[in-house]
Amino acid sequence: MEQTLGHVAHTRNLERAVARRPDLDASVIRLDYEPSNPLLTLPVVRNWSLRASLAARSALRRTLSSDPVDAVLIHTQVSALLAGAVMRAIPTVISVDATPRNFDDEGAAYGHRRQGELAERLKLAVNRRALREAGAVVAWNRWAGDSLVADYGVPADRVSVIPPGVDVARFRPGTPRPAGSPLRVLFVGGDFERKGGHDLLEAVRGLDAGIEVDLVTGRAPAAARAEPWVRVWEGLTPQSPQLVDLYGQADVFVLPTRGDCLAQVVAEAMASGLPVVTTSVGAMSEMVQHGVTGHLVPPRSPRALRDALAALVADPGRRHAMGAAGLEVARRDHDAERNWDRIFALMQELAGTAGARDAVAGPPPVRELSSPPALT
Repeated sequence: MEQTLGHVAHTRNLERAVARRPDLDASVIRLDYEPSNPLLTLPVVRNWSLRASLAARSALRRTLSSDPVDAVLIHTQVSALLAGAVMRAIPTVISVDATPRNFDDEGAAYGHRRQGELAERLKLAVNRRALREAGAVVAWNRWAGDSLVADYGVPADRVSVIPPGVDVARFRPGTPRPAGSPLRVLFVGGDFERKGGHDLLEAVRGLDAGIEVDLVTGRAPAAARAEPWVRVWEGLTPQSPQLVDLYGQADVFVLPTRGDCLAQVVAEAMASGLPVVTTSVGAMSEMVQHGVTGHLVPPRSPRALRDALAALVADPGRRHAMGAAGLEVARRDHDAERNWDRIFALMQELAGTAGARDAVAGPPPVRELSSPPALT
């Protein structure tokens, strides 16, 4: 399990799902992003794809030599690049939040740039080989699922769209705040700039209505700390009690991200009964239905963000209706335990039919195991 960004919470949800299933005997191997060996910070070997795939291959070989397994899950495809021998021997599911081609589309906000033509061809070939070795691939969203089929040649009947999910027992609606209280806005994003923190501050500065903003981030700029209506929270870990409390105390969740694939904090906000204001980047529109569960605004547009916030300030009834609609979607489509059960069922299915892969003719729809998520 890759341990970067939202994948940390995804791993914790997995461990809780495994703990309540006595029929599963699972070993979870974490692949930490920060290098433990100073040599791994050198220019060539600090590359995450190289480090993650080498670490995964080594850990898999070490684990499997002493403890044979029925099936393997590798999250993400970065960690699977050198695991071809394992995937050919043991039924394996690869889980992805986005494909490399997806990431190229959103990469500018991350400081990512496409490489030269030769390097891009090599990257495509290495990823395509790894993805096609898997018995099945789980995509967090249809955006990634479609790319797996169209860009990487993964047979459509091997692709399942299963969102990562949220712990709906942990993230729940809080107690309604007294009428007339200032609107309390919650922002959760480790990378303040990429997640649109500056756009949020600019948008709120232009509003006359009273708004309080809670910023949960890695490092907030001095300009944010200087605002009397801003509270800065640094160092909060995913799913921590203090973070969960902030969701419960908020009226609106705002993430004006400039680039993202799929932000799990949006599912946490919806599970907390909050209307969501975010941008139409990556697969965000698969989570938030504009005008129903929240508002989608263009990235880098403080004016559009200000208008969306003003509309929510002016209409508490609409705000509550959007929060209720989002809560229904979260419980129906983003329940982590239920979605992990779907992945476990897929692994069990592969373990029972290893080697029985049939060629697929034509491009049938992306496969969705059991009941499909009704993504909006």
